[in-house]
Amino acid sequence: MEVIAESEFPALYRAADNSAVVGQRRFLLAVRFQLSSLLLAAVFGSFSINAGHVDAAAICAAAALATALVTEVFLLTVRPDRHWYEARAAAESAKTLAWRYAVGGQPFDLDGGADDHGAERLLLRRFTGITSSLRDFALVPVRGGDRQVTSAMRQVRTLPLEERQRQYLIGRINDQRAWYADRARRNERRSAQWSVGLAALETAGLVAAVLGAVQLINFDLPGIVGAVAAGGVAWLQTRQHQQLASAYSVAALELADIAERAEWPRTETEWAHFVDEAEEAISREHTLWWASHT
Repeated sequence: MEVIAESEFPALYRAADNSAVVGQRRFLLAVRFQLSSLLLAAVFGSFSINAGHVDAAAICAAAALATALVTEVFLLTVRPDRHWYEARAAAESAKTLAWRYAVGGQPFDLDGGADDHGAERLLLRRFTGITSSLRDFALVPVRGGDRQVTSAMRQVRTLPLEERQRQYLIGRINDQRAWYADRARRNERRSAQWSVGLAALETAGLVAAVLGAVQLINFDLPGIVGAVAAGGVAWLQTRQHQQLASAYSVAALELADIAERAEWPRTETEWAHFVDEAEEAISREHTLWWASHT
């Protein structure tokens, strides 16, 4: 049997994952728009364009500032960042519960006589608790995602212990470890690129300031460069590349250690405890991510 596909995860996970993606996209787009507007305001504020009795550059600067203000109001009222964080937390909580249930991890142990209906009732209660904790917005179900306990989850749960171990190792631990490792490398690379870029901007600002001091340039180029650099710093703080690279690296290494012990459990009780330990390690990274963003 193949490992569980994304389409076979609970409806709650799929809806929350989709909502998190939409919320993240809206938030980052709004931040980009706001920073770009502030940069344009700084650029137009550094010179004048006489159009009769009106300074066209000043009007453009005012329009850019008004745009930045409207974007700020959107961020404060709609709170797409909050939607992103809460939906992502809900998605990961639903995913860990789904894997715990499917492979017989705590608290859905398969200890030789477990009541599957009781396990499903417990799973559904946990799902209800997740949706009840969401504030200010509702998850929109995705097309074809109406089952909370899918047939694939039930099928995996009926497999022998060795097959469930394989499913969990490949579909959960190795998949999550590869994701963390890839994101760690990506964020480390972007952090380095942004650091070099900001250093170059600061150097350009210093050169522009010197040229302005000796009157080789007669407009506020240092101010423009400073505004660009400030926008870059603000964007870097929003994305948190270095912090994410460190957190993802630690999580990938911890999961590598856990993967080495995936075949050690020989009883259902040992296996249920192992799954609980692995899911706690994965949840720990999500908890740290949530805390760093809220």
